[in-house]
Amino acid sequence: MKIAYQGEPGAYSDEAVSVLFPGADAVGFATFRLTFEALTMGAVDVAVLPVENSSAGVVQEVSDLLWELPGLRVVREHVHPVRHCLLGWPGPVERALSHPQALAQCDAYLHSRQIRSVAYHDTAGAARAVAEQRQPGTAAIASKAAAARYGLYVLAESIQDDSENRTRFIVVERGEPSRPREVPSPALSVGAPHEAGSPGAGHKCSLAFVAAHRPGSLSQALDCFARRDVNLTRLDSRPMKGRPFEYRFYLDFAVNGNAAAAEASLNDLEEASAEIRLFGTYPASAV
Repeated sequence: MKIAYQGEPGAYSDEAVSVLFPGADAVGFATFRLTFEALTMGAVDVAVLPVENSSAGVVQEVSDLLWELPGLRVVREHVHPVRHCLLGWPGPVERALSHPQALAQCDAYLHSRQIRSVAYHDTAGAARAVAEQRQPGTAAIASKAAAARYGLYVLAESIQDDSENRTRFIVVERGEPSRPREVPSPALSVGAPHEAGSPGAGHKCSLAFVAAHRPGSLSQALDCFARRDVNLTRLDSRPMKGRPFEYRFYLDFAVNGNAAAAEASLNDLEEASAEIRLFGTYPASAV
């Protein structure tokens, strides 16, 4: 199997691939769009993508591409602990290279030491650049594994602002998304990890919708779930291109043991929304 991820060897996405698909052929891509394109064109079997971080929030581009590119389904999620390290060479550090999400997760640490943030396309790529360029005063924020891979010193460990810092990844493959009434067995999903479907994990459904353009439409959409006691686990919005100040809403909800209530809620949402796109129903990760 070929598993796509965004980044370079040693990135946190690469670590997540190793946990989910041990022994698989992991293929890194420079951008999220290239990662999605590799999947849609059949160059890889599956993609592992970050969708939200416990302190820095949602990864907006991944959400946008899920909406933009049809014919994909989410089949699993994985919550991965993220322990950032400051990597480089001995001496004062003036600037730190890393992915914008990683920089945001270490903002207080960097600010307190007057270290300037420099955005880079990937955490492991930043470590590689620091190792190759050897510029005095320049460090990278990445994993301890990246330090070992690129021969850098670990100048500081666990510099993330939140000690419980975690990133939620989703596993995406080609195919039509499943609905709550079609809750999949973990054994049927491509490359299902052994811990999937562990006791208490349950299932989730992920989707995006555009509320009807009338007063109270968002409240009506959310009430589809509230009146059936279906728990929402994520709700965020993204602006819509070409439609100023109109928004698309991304929503995850728990299916657990009540697939009938979840399916009825989804049916009501389809009637209450101007547009809706289902991404899939899948085993949830035990956080």
